[in-house]
Amino acid sequence: MDNQIQNPKPSDEIDLLELFNRMGKAIKNFFNWIIKLFNSFILLIIQKSLWIIAFAIFGGFVGYFFYSNTPRFYSSEMVARSNSMDNNVIINSINLLNDLFENKNYTALGSYLGTTAAKAAKIKSIEAFYGIDLNKDKITDYVDYDKTYNPRDTTKKRLTDIFYLRINVFDETIFPSVRDGIKRYISTNPYILQNNDVRIQQTESLIEEYKNEIKKLDSLQKVQYFEVPKMQKAGNSQMVVLNEKEAKLYHNDIINLYNRKLSLEKELSINPDPITVIQDFTQLSKAENPLIKFLKTWVLIFAILGFITSIIWQLRGKIWLLIKDRQY
Repeated sequence: MDNQIQNPKPSDEIDLLELFNRMGKAIKNFFNWIIKLFNSFILLIIQKSLWIIAFAIFGGFVGYFFYSNTPRFYSSEMVARSNSMDNNVIINSINLLNDLFENKNYTALGSYLGTTAAKAAKIKSIEAFYGIDLNKDKITDYVDYDKTYNPRDTTKKRLTDIFYLRINVFDETIFPSVRDGIKRYISTNPYILQNNDVRIQQTESLIEEYKNEIKKLDSLQKVQYFEVPKMQKAGNSQMVVLNEKEAKLYHNDIINLYNRKLSLEKELSINPDPITVIQDFTQLSKAENPLIKFLKTWVLIFAILGFITSIIWQLRGKIWLLIKDRQY
């Protein structure tokens, strides 16, 4: 017979079912190891709970000590818009005041803010910050309070037409005078005032130019609609056919210029001053450094320190042998 029965050859391919079974067991063993490790850690925490609690209580006393020896301060923020220039000049001008705080030059501060040196000494800080835009929609995504902005980072952009002003004071009673003083300090800056005057003059001049252009277009439109047809009817009919042009509509041009004029008039009406306050200073409702803030920090630090100390105490014999035998 020509047909011969051929025995199946052994396959060199990997048994996928066996591979998946091994992968499943490996994943299962990994998660079991994670669970055991977590359980062991919880048991270790329970075993060392006395150390952790004792150190945490001591951390609470330390936190209360620092709280008692640290003056309370209150914070208020304002959001404003610069109408005459970018924020760079205004923010730098405000932050110059903060340099005076760091140098404790309260006499100069009182002079700038229109208050006394004694009241200026009760101010903790006055700082201005930029808003940061992350998705290029010209909307602030966060305020750069920590001043971490990097100009080389192309994913972030500073907004130059809005700034954020924050005042920290140790005494709530001086806040009204400080609030009014900082507003006066910004609005009476000669350079800012000059730029704002130029902005108003240029805007008013542009509004007048828009008005003149609107009148010209309106007159031209009347000529096209009324005068030209009369002249065409009075002339030779053949010449009318040869010289007649299609009348142009000026409605869209007039409306566009009119909208621009209205926009500029609105700008002058709403924002006549160098600075427009978008959100005025918030009320001083609570202290920025309350007792709970100190307790959270120091209790956590000492609880971790207690856990580490308990481990070192448990392994003190082995550690001593390593140090003694110089096997480290």
